[in-house]
Amino acid sequence: MARRGLTLIELLIVVGVVSLLMALSLPVLVRVRNQAQGTVCTQNQKTLALAWLLYKDDNNDRLVGGQVGKSPHDWVQGPTGAGGIIERKKEGIRQGVLYRYTGRNLGVYRCPADGRKLVPGQMAYRSYSITGGANGEGWENAYVQVQRYSEIRQPATKHVFVEEADPRGWNQGSWILNPRGGTWVDPLAIWHSRARGTLGFADGHAEIHRWEDSSTVEMARKQVFFQPVPQGQGQDLQFMINGFPQKEANVSLALRAATTY
Repeated sequence: MARRGLTLIELLIVVGVVSLLMALSLPVLVRVRNQAQGTVCTQNQKTLALAWLLYKDDNNDRLVGGQVGKSPHDWVQGPTGAGGIIERKKEGIRQGVLYRYTGRNLGVYRCPADGRKLVPGQMAYRSYSITGGANGEGWENAYVQVQRYSEIRQPATKHVFVEEADPRGWNQGSWILNPRGGTWVDPLAIWHSRARGTLGFADGHAEIHRWEDSSTVEMARKQVFFQPVPQGQGQDLQFMINGFPQKEANVSLALRAATTY
């Protein structure tokens, strides 16, 4: 008996069913991928935070340098060595003093959702920065950096590592804000769904944090320095100011920008 092929109508029905199934499954697959990337990134942040703690244990309570390439004691160095631009950035990580405390694993320095490695003019590898208050970069006398772990009050609430996508091609210096004036300085990065980012804290834990203000999401999307905070917003800025490690700061003015822009 001759085999009968599908009629045009039957073929269209099959195509329609397959398309429908793909449309229904795609959001689920994207959600699963985002969750998996967020899990890896959170673990990276935890590994970095624990490495940061191990360093101070070995150095009489003194914190690792939180800038990039300013001293031999910084956690990472700037791009160095030979080879392509990504390899030079990897070598800068290897030359940093935290590298051996992370198990010499380059992967923990990179969020799997960070796509800048493929962007012309960016070609970035490292996804994380240390906050300026954690023995890092200062900003116009807005805060005094902590240099020893014992100077950090409530370490479980103080963020040390943040996701950053410095638009200058790689994450330079430290991640900073102005706690005295209550303003953003550097932009954050948001790579997990539309409004979530990971943070590593001074007690060694890490978490995914949900950003609440649309201006924060816009700042991350456009990578804008000195992002103004519209009236009625500022919850994210206040959260980051409260968690910014520092010796002293006039935080009573923390949200002045939220009511003046």
